Amino acid sequence: MKKFNLMLILVALLISTPITTKAQTNPNTHAIKLAHKLIKQKHFAGTITLVKNGQIIAQISNGYQNYQTKVKNTATTPYMIGSVSKAITAQLIALLAQNKKLALTDRLATYYPNLPGASEVTLAELLNHRSGLDTSYFSLHKHYDSYQTYLTALVHQAKIDPQNINSWHYSSYNYNLLAGIITQVSGQSYATFLKQAITTPLGIHLDLMQATALKSYSYLRGGFFSQTDYNPYNAYGAGQIAMNGRDLYYLLAAFLQSKLLTPSLTATLYHKPPTAAFPYYSAGFYHLQSGVYHLHGTQLGDETSVTISPDGQQAVLVQSNVTAYTKGGVNYTFDLPLFAALNK
Repeated sequence: MKKFNLMLILVALLISTPITTKAQTNPNTHAIKLAHKLIKQKHFAGTITLVKNGQIIAQISNGYQNYQTKVKNTATTPYMIGSVSKAITAQLIALLAQNKKLALTDRLATYYPNLPGASEVTLAELLNHRSGLDTSYFSLHKHYDSYQTYLTALVHQAKIDPQNINSWHYSSYNYNLLAGIITQVSGQSYATFLKQAITTPLGIHLDLMQATALKSYSYLRGGFFSQTDYNPYNAYGAGQIAMNGRDLYYLLAAFLQSKLLTPSLTATLYHKPPTAAFPYYSAGFYHLQSGVYHLHGTQLGDETSVTISPDGQQAVLVQSNVTAYTKGGVNYTFDLPLFAALNK
């Protein structure tokens, strides 16, 4: 009973933190009011970023970045974006294709000749989780001392199931392999090529969690804040990035607006076949039936959910570091209604 009472006290402290709003001129007041209402109703802690006509009109934060030191969440708080990172890896692959270093139609065997069945699969199929990659015999929890030993073990124990090629099956292992291809082809580490090809040209900041174990404060079930050890190998190219809402928006908008790729290559990368069912995944983005894109990721107790228009002009980015106590969860429950309110 004492533990339960403590949990209630901590949750109450968390959600009673004053909500801060960083708003620009001429904000969409309806969407902002709805954001405040949802934050209180659903016990949300984190930051919500609202974008209208390519301008960030508000960033609303609640709760603590670090409860033990009483550091509050703000518009500049970085959150782990989890699988939203896959859109970044996909963009890096496309940039290498644009520079004629590889092709999206290349066979996986070109880069991993020892992976059984790799000659039947293209890089485009990995990007869209349609590779038929079977990792049922791969030991994720075994100790690996580097990204390379992790990838070597993955290639040795995985295989391509030909019956599942072009059938959608979400797996971060596809993006682990793509990250390895980036290092092979660029001749640089993933981090170095990312900085050179994306973050420096766009003038944005992100934190890339490296192989050294990260200590991150996470709000755990049971009401206690605790440190969590992070082993990044399974997140290699698939979920190892932390960003604040502003930089994440400008990054995703740049991808959709062909700031780095040619318009034709952007269209190819995010193409959805006309007969494909919704939601359809392409290179990090889900196509929703309503005509918008959606991205989602979880990592280290953080969760990011994004709805963005195909032209990158309208967006809602929801980033939380206390997902366990958010009523109804974070994914879709904030970004979709807020996006609708933003565009009334």
